[in-house]
Amino acid sequence: MANQKPVFLPDDVCPCLRTKTMTLNPEYRRSAYEDRFTADTAIFHCLRTMAPQGPDELDCEPQMCRPGRECYTPDPADLG
Repeated sequence: MANQKPVFLPDDVCPCLRTKTMTLNPEYRRSAYEDRFTADTAIFHCLRTMAPQGPDELDCEPQMCRPGRECYTPDPADLG
């Protein structure tokens, strides 16, 4: 799973973005991602740094991990 982008993430979100809820069953993961706009309790991390900040030292969030960000990786195969 490390090199696969979760299917419920929008196409333009970096495949390195993860949160603990992504390890749970698919229906809960989907609702947790969709609820992030109202609950905002998810803590995201980057697969490259395994920290809440990406390689560019900015926070990992679905709104920020998009094309144009210095560390954005469009292809999960590039993760290693």
